[in-house]
Amino acid sequence: MGRRDSALVDSVISTVGLLAQGVSRFAYTAVVGRVLGADSLAAVNVGFAVAILLSLLWPTAAGNAAAAFGRADRPGVLRALRRSLALSLIPLGLGAGVAMLLLGGAAAAAVQAVGLTAAWSAYIFARGMLIGVGKLRSAAIWDVVSGIVALLALAVFLSVGWREWALVPAVLGYLVFAVAAVVAVRPGEAASGSDDRTAVPLVSFIAWSSLALLATNGLMQVSMVVATALDTPGAAGQFAAALALATPASMVAQAVTQAMLPRFGRWSALPAAERLGAVRRATVALSAVMAAGCAIVAALLPVVLPLVYGSAFVPAVPLAQGLMVAVWGFSVSVFLAAFLATDGRARTATVCSGVGSVVGLLTMVVVGAAAGGSVGAVIGTGGGMSLTVLLLAIVALRPAGHSRSSAASG
Repeated sequence: MGRRDSALVDSVISTVGLLAQGVSRFAYTAVVGRVLGADSLAAVNVGFAVAILLSLLWPTAAGNAAAAFGRADRPGVLRALRRSLALSLIPLGLGAGVAMLLLGGAAAAAVQAVGLTAAWSAYIFARGMLIGVGKLRSAAIWDVVSGIVALLALAVFLSVGWREWALVPAVLGYLVFAVAAVVAVRPGEAASGSDDRTAVPLVSFIAWSSLALLATNGLMQVSMVVATALDTPGAAGQFAAALALATPASMVAQAVTQAMLPRFGRWSALPAAERLGAVRRATVALSAVMAAGCAIVAALLPVVLPLVYGSAFVPAVPLAQGLMVAVWGFSVSVFLAAFLATDGRARTATVCSGVGSVVGLLTMVVVGAAAGGSVGAVIGTGGGMSLTVLLLAIVALRPAGHSRSSAASG
């Protein structure tokens, strides 16, 4: 099998697995919305948003590093990454608890936010680790299994009346995946020992990748917080339903990007013209597929959303349709930012993503104050993501001469 065919197969396998997670997450929120109502759906989605947002500060980038460099012929790479993940969970968990309390959550909500932040961080890192050692099929299988575990646990919790603990089943699902990954990656597959030569490059890669991920992915998560802060609980619940429908589509792009990380590492060694051609082809393909997917989803939303969540969530339809613009922009921007990071231009990617995110956040607040937090969140997220894609494309898809000068400065 050629390299191109292998990359396609890897992307398909990774996409199937992470899409299964996205679908299970969507089903999870649908059950919460149906059974517990809009207010509870908003609370659950805020918990997810806080956990994912905080994981962007280190664990997600550490997972990307594991995917990109986990099989490198340098001792101690995965061991160093695992240690950094464990250390990062302490401040991130505390931050999650404090954030939920500041947002008006009860003690139970704060405790669940701590657990969800740790579990999601462990999951996203473990997934990168499996990809780094070539176990994409294992990752896909455990994506499906862990999603089923979360849904079954949610059914049990709701049936026995533990409604205030609606995030615990998700924690259990992510932990199942993380434990399975630790067992699957045997010590022999992760070189032991330490190598000071890898420490600084890894820290630099993760630090700058974290900033880029926060700038790119953070806007989608912050939108839920803005909707909650500037709107009523019921209106925030409508936005939560819209955002939940956007999750599976955005996770497809994350899966493709994570599967492509090992190729990004190899592309950096190619001649400039070949590297540029490869990333251009991949970008065009992803952009076209995601645009078609988002258009189809937007067309189906007037039927699908009320069917899934109930007639009480009809007002969420235009919000969800508007979010498809943000989903497309998010998908392409994550891909381009990840390529730039592995190509030695993480700082450049961070600046581009940061500019788009700042503009998007300001738009959210201004429009949200005038027209409601949910409307502001949709417009701000779409505008910010579109600007981010434009800036990243200008940098990543330019001819080699410009790229090299950017790499030298970035």
